[in-house]
Amino acid sequence: MPNWTSIDRQIGIWSAVAIVLISVAYITAGAAWLISNSTVARTRGLQPNDPYLAILEILILLSTPAIVILFAALHAYAPADRKTCSLAAFGFALVLSAITGVVHFVQLTAVRRTSSPAIVEAFSIYDATGRLSPMLATDLLAWDFFFGFALLGGAVIFRAGKLPNAIRSGMILGGALCLLGTAGPVSGNLNLQYPAIVGYAFVFPIVSLLLAILFTRERLDVAAASRP
Repeated sequence: MPNWTSIDRQIGIWSAVAIVLISVAYITAGAAWLISNSTVARTRGLQPNDPYLAILEILILLSTPAIVILFAALHAYAPADRKTCSLAAFGFALVLSAITGVVHFVQLTAVRRTSSPAIVEAFSIYDATGRLSPMLATDLLAWDFFFGFALLGGAVIFRAGKLPNAIRSGMILGGALCLLGTAGPVSGNLNLQYPAIVGYAFVFPIVSLLLAILFTRERLDVAAASRP
C-alpha cells in the first residue's frame, strides 16, 4: 500500500474512534428513552420523543463527517487491485451522509421552528398515526440501502489475517443486515427494519473499533520496522 501514509493512519484511527464514541452515546440515549418510555415503545414502536429525539439527531449529524472520513481512509488503505471497491464504498458512504445529514438538519432546524401544522406533518420523521413518513423513508434509504452497500464494498478491501478477517466478516454482516432491513420501509412493516438497526447501530461500531486497532497496530509495526 504505497499510498498509505502516516496521516492516513491517524485520520483513520481518529475517525474510527469518533464513530465508536458517538455510537456509545447514541445507544445510551436510545436506551434511556426506551427505559423511560417503555409503554410508548410497545404500542408505537421505536419513535423517540424530545429531548431524546433531538439528542439522537445531533449524534447522527456528528457521525456523518466521521463516516465519510473513515471511508476515505479505507480507500487510501485499500490495495491497488481493490481501489474500485473502496472507491464505490466511499461513494455510498458519501450518499448516506448527505441524505441523512439533510433529513436530520431539517428536523433540528426548520421543523422544530415552524408554526405550520402542515409543514410539521409533511416533514416530521415520525407520523402521528404511526405510519411510515416520507422523511423516515428517506432516512431509511440512506442507512439501510446505501450504507449496506458501503459496508459490503468496504469488506472487499481486507485480505488474510485474523484481524482483517474479523473486520471483513463484520462488514459483511453489517451490510447484509442493513440491506435486509430495507424490507421494513418497502413492506410498510417497520418491525422488519430492526435487522438494519443492529447492523448500523451495533455491528458497525464494533467494526470501527477493530479498524482503530488495526490502524494503530500498523503504525506501531511501521515504527518498529524503522528502528536501526
